[in-house]
Amino acid sequence: MKFGSRSSSNDGPTDLRSFLGEGTDIVGEIKFTEIMRVDASISGTITSDSGSLLVMEKGRVKATVKAGVVEVSGIVEGTITAKTSVKIHPSGRVYGDIFSPSLIIEHGAVFDGKSHMIDGKDAKGLNKPDQKMAEMKPFKTADAV
Repeated sequence: MKFGSRSSSNDGPTDLRSFLGEGTDIVGEIKFTEIMRVDASISGTITSDSGSLLVMEKGRVKATVKAGVVEVSGIVEGTITAKTSVKIHPSGRVYGDIFSPSLIIEHGAVFDGKSHMIDGKDAKGLNKPDQKMAEMKPFKTADAV
């Protein structure tokens, strides 16, 4: 499985800059740029303005995730907000809500939560999902004849 490949340099990060290996447990806040590969166990928050988070098969994330691109082959529990896309690979498991303009769920993957399709520009300032829901106008039905 190839991660982080891009068709052009303008599509996003291309260099793997961070690697959290198997057997590592992290509790707290992680901020990164470019691409971060996770084979570790992480609890807390993971943030990147435009980077790509790759949760590999051994990766276990229980966190609020905000990144440019998120790809899941392991397990993620928590809210994912992605500016560009979220992709859940066949071995991936996501338990929580996803906010992204693009969501790809491959055959065999598990997604238990709600998907909120947003504009890429909305992902940057999306801190309160309930606020977006409150701004939506109720749907009115026509009276039955």
